Amino acid sequence: MARFQDQTLEEILIMLGELTPLEQTRAYREIVAKNQPIWLEEGRQEGRQREAQRVALRLLRRRLGSLSKAQQARVQALSVDQLEDLIEALLDFSAAADLETWLNAHSTPQPRE
Repeated sequence: MARFQDQTLEEILIMLGELTPLEQTRAYREIVAKNQPIWLEEGRQEGRQREAQRVALRLLRRRLGSLSKAQQARVQALSVDQLEDLIEALLDFSAAADLETWLNAHSTPQPRE
C-alpha cells in the first residue's frame, strides 16, 4: 500500500484485477518449461510403480488366492525392481507361505493387523 499512497483502495483493487494471470507470465512459463521433464519422469516412475503393483497383486491372487491386507500392503511397499523380482519369483510359488518367505527375505516386515 505504501507504493500507492496517492490511489484509493478501489483504484488499487482495479489495478490488481488487471494484472496478468500467473499462468500467462513469462516467469511461470519458464518454471514450467524447466520442471516439465522432471515432472514427466516422476509421472512415468509413478505409473511404472502402480502398474507393477497391479500386475504383481493380480498374478499373486491368481496363483495363491486371496491375499491378506498385510500381504497386499507389503507388496505395495516394494520398489519397482523388487516388484519385478517378485513377479518372476511367483511363478515358482505354490502356497501363501512361499510369498511370506519371499517377502521376509526381500522387504521390511509390516506390523501385523
